[in-house]
Amino acid sequence: MNLFNFKQKNKPVIVCFHGFGRRRKDEFLPLLEYFKDYEVIIPELYNIEDETDSDWTHWINRAEKTVTDLASEGKRIILIGFSMGGVIASYCATKPNVEKLILLAPAFEYVNLGNATEFVSSFFDKKEKDESPYPELPSSFTMTFTNLVNNCKPAVGDIQVPTCIFHGLEDNVIHYSSSRKFYKKIPAKIKHLYLVEDVTHRIMDDPLHGEFTIKCIKTFIEEENK
Repeated sequence: MNLFNFKQKNKPVIVCFHGFGRRRKDEFLPLLEYFKDYEVIIPELYNIEDETDSDWTHWINRAEKTVTDLASEGKRIILIGFSMGGVIASYCATKPNVEKLILLAPAFEYVNLGNATEFVSSFFDKKEKDESPYPELPSSFTMTFTNLVNNCKPAVGDIQVPTCIFHGLEDNVIHYSSSRKFYKKIPAKIKHLYLVEDVTHRIMDDPLHGEFTIKCIKTFIEEENK
């Protein structure tokens, strides 16, 4: 085996957890362009076409199973979570073989039904809803989302792996103060918080700063932490 192939096989697996929205895995399409030389796994945390899939523990179990299955194979794991997926990634960060954690606009502060309803509707204006190729989120999922956040966000107090948080200063869905607040609760010795100017919630989609953010993520993943 040559050195290049050895390095390729020893790269960590990147596991991405999507947010509470209609796009699910497609939220990470911009990121995938920059990680073609990695194995990237993006589990779908809920069935958007099944309104009975509204038990938050099932959503978490799907995320946990992805991580524990990889760990059982001896794989090194990097977790990336967007929005609600950031809360889930934080919850899974103490699992075996998880080496680093990246959070993109994590949804720690959305803990009540009214805010969650606003959270969903704020993603799409009427034109986008009419033209979207994605199905509508079932109304039964709103309470699932709030229950998940309420139950999983305390896990930030147990995070020990190197952690990097990115949050847009113009995020009108989850205020950047949420990331500031929960960043302080993370006990990891290595942690970074980047507040990005002129960026809204979908940080990876931003035409000016999305590419830069993704490059920063790759640098954080590949740097050696001492």
